[in-house]
Amino acid sequence: MFFTQIYTPGLAHCSYVIGSQKECLVIDPSRDIDRYIKAADYYGLPITAVLETHLHADFVSGHMELSEKIDVPIIAPKAANCSFPHTGLENGEELRLDTLVIKLLETPGHTPESSLFLITDLERGKEPLLVFSGDTLLVGDVGRPDLFPDLKKELAEKLFDSLRKIERLADHVEVYPAHGMGSLCGRSLSAKLSTTMGIERRYNYAFHIQPKERFIKNILEGMPEAPDHFSRCSEINRLGPTLLSRLEEPKPLRVKDFYQRVEKGYSVIDARDYLSFAAAHIPGSFSLNLKGNFSTFAGWVIPPDLPYLLVLPEEKYLEEALTGLRRVGLDNTAGYLKGTMGDWINEGMKTDQVETFSIFQLQELLKSGDNLILDNRSWNEREKGYIEGTLHVSAPDVRHRWQEWNTDKPIYTLCNTSNRSMLAASLLKQKGFKRVINVTGGTTAWEAAGLPMKRLS
Repeated sequence: MFFTQIYTPGLAHCSYVIGSQKECLVIDPSRDIDRYIKAADYYGLPITAVLETHLHADFVSGHMELSEKIDVPIIAPKAANCSFPHTGLENGEELRLDTLVIKLLETPGHTPESSLFLITDLERGKEPLLVFSGDTLLVGDVGRPDLFPDLKKELAEKLFDSLRKIERLADHVEVYPAHGMGSLCGRSLSAKLSTTMGIERRYNYAFHIQPKERFIKNILEGMPEAPDHFSRCSEINRLGPTLLSRLEEPKPLRVKDFYQRVEKGYSVIDARDYLSFAAAHIPGSFSLNLKGNFSTFAGWVIPPDLPYLLVLPEEKYLEEALTGLRRVGLDNTAGYLKGTMGDWINEGMKTDQVETFSIFQLQELLKSGDNLILDNRSWNEREKGYIEGTLHVSAPDVRHRWQEWNTDKPIYTLCNTSNRSMLAASLLKQKGFKRVINVTGGTTAWEAAGLPMKRLS
């Protein structure tokens, strides 16, 4: 058996190429498909099918791209009701590709159609060797059942029942999930990207919570915020994503052409680092550092149906930015600034700024009290430790809570490294806050300097 796990940073997404002697399969691919073709070429095997464990919520899948480019069938759970040509499998159904036997097990819970693919390699025996568990079973965790708020209790009940089915698998069966630590598809994912049924049955908390009512209560508590694009990507994947070959390529725009589009209401995504954004940016821009968790937060806050423009660290980063945006279904990039922000400034265009604050200045500020200092990290991070005197508001939630605060008073933002807090700062600037101050280095710098952190009891 040939086997390759392909990891996508930022999304913490795991996809796979698995092959026999004559052919290979791709499981849960991302939209940038050259990686899978390269892996198959390395083995000297043709790709003969694409398998989808479920309708992924956090990214747009590459199933249509692979099917179009190399003319292979798509295999998915029948319960997904996919609108594109595919082979839909029901619970217990099998198909055979060369020496590989693939059996679908319906395991609803994370999503209504979530399933596992159990793989048997007949060259080695008649017992299943591994399972592609999608987001049902993760390393140390299970997939969150709250992505569809109206169905969350029902899905939590089904997840409990699905775990009873999964726990029957033998100890030796290797488990390969669709996500690892850093994904928001679960609550406490491990940094390990594979496991075995024996390990999970013994150490994964979800297998040990009884009875069902207690499981439902536990599994629905303390979940991280669900990004806006999760439901959008799920539906895109069901309908079939637009092929990348059919998207218009963004235009390089000189300053005046760029400005004209800004005046028409195009959104501006500034992908530079947070210090560059703080010094000078185009008014109204979103700060989304390309070297941060770019895809997830772009999918979370960028309006999907409006055209947007890019400001890049350098033009050589265009493809990286486009790939990151398209991974979360943001396909409307109309253009990018030809040159740098220096060109924008030199042609007399308006800029905006975000003040910056050191952790030591913050320490002094906290002594005075009566200051609005936002902790823009996730709730899970906040639970592990926070700076006393700060108010928890995750960066994307600033879009909904900004009306609680006075736009004429100073407002401070911080996270763990300054990427999310600068995003929060950019959202506040869009809402007319006159003085926004970002604490550089955030809690990472605070702790490194030996300053005290409080713990939630």
